[in-house]
Amino acid sequence: MNIKTSITEFFRNLIPTKQVTRFDRRTMLPALAHTVTVDSVHEMFRAAEGGFPERLFALYRDIVLSHSHLQGQFATRKRAVLGDTLNIQPFDKKNPDDIAAKNALWPITNHPDFFGLLNHLLDGHLWPVSVAEKIYVPSTRPGLRYEIGRLVPVPHDLLDFHTGELRIKDVDDQGRTQSTTHEADPRRYIIHRGHLLSSPDQWGGPMRSLVIWWLLGTQGREWWARFLERYGAPFTVAKYQSGDDDSRIILTAALQAATRLHGLVITDGTEVEIKQAMASDSGDAFAAFHDVANREISKLIVGQTLSADAAPTGLGSGVANAQSQVRDDIRQLDAKVLGATLSTQLAKQFLQINGLRGQPPIFTWGSVSSAEIQSLAQFLTSLSGAGMRVADEGIETVSERAGLPLERVQATAPTNPFLPFSVQSHAAIVPLEVEDAIARVAAATLPRSLGRHLAPMRQIILDSKSPTDALAKVEAYAAKFEPGEAARLIEEALIAFAANGAVAQIS
Repeated sequence: MNIKTSITEFFRNLIPTKQVTRFDRRTMLPALAHTVTVDSVHEMFRAAEGGFPERLFALYRDIVLSHSHLQGQFATRKRAVLGDTLNIQPFDKKNPDDIAAKNALWPITNHPDFFGLLNHLLDGHLWPVSVAEKIYVPSTRPGLRYEIGRLVPVPHDLLDFHTGELRIKDVDDQGRTQSTTHEADPRRYIIHRGHLLSSPDQWGGPMRSLVIWWLLGTQGREWWARFLERYGAPFTVAKYQSGDDDSRIILTAALQAATRLHGLVITDGTEVEIKQAMASDSGDAFAAFHDVANREISKLIVGQTLSADAAPTGLGSGVANAQSQVRDDIRQLDAKVLGATLSTQLAKQFLQINGLRGQPPIFTWGSVSSAEIQSLAQFLTSLSGAGMRVADEGIETVSERAGLPLERVQATAPTNPFLPFSVQSHAAIVPLEVEDAIARVAAATLPRSLGRHLAPMRQIILDSKSPTDALAKVEAYAAKFEPGEAARLIEEALIAFAANGAVAQIS
């Protein structure tokens, strides 16, 4: 390979513009679920550990397709993320470069392949890994060099681990797999692992623990069907005298004919009984075992069992709330891990290819649960009661948690001029020099009175808790004055103070 070809190959891989993922689904391994046994399942485990998980992944496919309970629970876990609202937020909401990066990537949410990409990547929460190919095309949007052309899920049939590392099988133009493989280059592929296991991918991921429960549950179903086929239908018991071979031969022939005639012709002395198998006892045992298998499957996939099988938990037991919390934890982690994969393996490369500055945006789904929103509201209320509030910088964080845009309510001036009777109104009072000026206009004799006898009047009113309390304290203070003089001075003081409150509202 000459230098020119090497350089061309390098830049072709740097910006993948040609799709390499093609797969002829007619070459898929045939269904295995109807033939597996406990021994064959363990053989699949051993082969996968050695780097050849093709048969194990094919069994995973068959299990999801054939087992209604497992399929329903897996779909429930996916819907918790896919059915929620997707938000793409700038890494730093105050950085113009980060905002521009978010705006450039936002149209990807309307890409026709985007939902299929998310659905396929979420398989990596039970499968050990999910892989998708990203293909770029020259952009027609101003300011961009390339944009997303295709997002192609890579079937698990093409994943190869024979070297101990993840590789992708080569295919020909018809989509038939070849004997060679190539590296799972992160510049071309999105590689998503949505579980918390640290075991190698070829060991099977979380789905491995469900195979035996599925096998026992379905084998029990087959065994139960065989039991019913053999013992579930009523059968006939005929009795004859010991040693009477002639009667035995006649009864045997009569029973054989009964399957065609649906009846028997016998003598008066012949005894025939119809026996019914105790199918109900065996059925209860099967139902109990099948429920155990399904509950174990539900625990792993959605973290609880009540959403699939309603069961009494007792009044006030709190079991439902505890299991709901576990399910919310799984949903939030699934969304967080999926968003991190999109930010680091899709958005980051997109920005680099287009020469856009700024950090990759953050992909988030939905908001917190309704119970958490209620707790958040109670917390904010308790802050207000303690004389504190959320700073302006924290309003945006609260909005993200609530899932709604929030803003601070603007404080309004009091409408009652007699609001000194509350602590909150104390700060709304205008400065003392302004009050004195108004007082001089409102009552010519009031400045002299305030300076001589009624200087404490203002503080008495401010410290009062209610109008009744204020009047009582003022009357007690003015008791030393003449009756007429005291009434006039109190009236003028209150009028002046009321004027001060009105001016405070206007200013």
